[in-house]
Amino acid sequence: MEWLNDFFTQEPFSIAIPVVIIISIFIYAARRAHFKHLERIRQIDETYNPKASFQRR
Repeated sequence: MEWLNDFFTQEPFSIAIPVVIIISIFIYAARRAHFKHLERIRQIDETYNPKASFQRR
């Protein structure tokens, strides 16, 4: 287990940087999916109720 201790004391950013990158990729993907979902909901709302489409802008 000494090699593990040496790894974390010498290279602390070798774990932190990939974790931050992976988390930011997931956040970006979730944000994009959310905006696509909102656009799809707006399209459906305008299809079924065109007079009240001003409510979801």
